[in-house]
Amino acid sequence: MPAERNRLVKALILVVGIRIGLSLMPFPRFQTLLAKFRASIGMSRVSVSTPPTDQLAWAVRTVSTYVPKVTCLTQALAAQVLLEQHGYQTVVRIGVTNASEKGNAFQAHAWLESNGKMVIGQSDVAYVPLTALR
Repeated sequence: MPAERNRLVKALILVVGIRIGLSLMPFPRFQTLLAKFRASIGMSRVSVSTPPTDQLAWAVRTVSTYVPKVTCLTQALAAQVLLEQHGYQTVVRIGVTNASEKGNAFQAHAWLESNGKMVIGQSDVAYVPLTALR
């Protein structure tokens, strides 16, 4: 399907670009650049032809398996851009959990929500949100 292929290509470009950006610069600087990029591409309106959030998240998860060292933050940020481009309101949440039973002080995780629903970054572990990136 051409529409599905198009979503996969867009997701791949976003995942690779965000992965490179996160590895090359401090997060606050990258976050500023990403915000400018998101503003430049703008948001469309959600319409009948807009793909559902689960299809967009699927594209990000699928291409992420082919990009080395992709993290939950990379996936959440890429999905945020992709969903916002299609008109969805989103928020990236970053949280932590006490993982002392695994020998670690804590674990961090990022996920994406749209309309109060987790779109990408599902986990069996309960994380306490620390911050939200809108």
